[in-house]
Amino acid sequence: MTTQPLPDGLSPDAIDTLTELTTILAKLRAAQAAASATSTNHASSLLGQLGATPAPAPGAVTGTTPLPSGAPNTNATTLTIKELPAATDNLKHKLQRARAAVKKLEDVGRGFEQQQDEIRELEARQAQQLAMLERIRLAGVQFTAGEQGKVEDEGERMVE
Repeated sequence: MTTQPLPDGLSPDAIDTLTELTTILAKLRAAQAAASATSTNHASSLLGQLGATPAPAPGAVTGTTPLPSGAPNTNATTLTIKELPAATDNLKHKLQRARAAVKKLEDVGRGFEQQQDEIRELEARQAQQLAMLERIRLAGVQFTAGEQGKVEDEGERMVE
């Protein structure tokens, strides 16, 4: 079996969607956090004018509590729900290109049994190669031992 090169456009960078998705979600979350902080601050100021202080619900996120983020926000821009489809267009196109590139691969339609057969063939071939290497190693050891004996025999001879 020969391995085929990857088609053009199919590389780890071409199918890396997690980085892009994380960035989009971080921007969306930042916008929601900003909106939450603004509404909480507005409500606090209204209640402050009335002389009351708001009590946050248990487990609620207050305006001063930062939302946890899975990735650092390298881009300070925010993203609204209305902007989400446009922001995910590049991600959708990247997935479509990767899907098309994978479909071009020759062995993509092979079944499980065919793959298992190939694995068995490769394992048998590997065992044959290991056995050959062991025979070569033993022949090398015997050859080296024979050369050592030959040198010792020549050293004891008298030359006339």
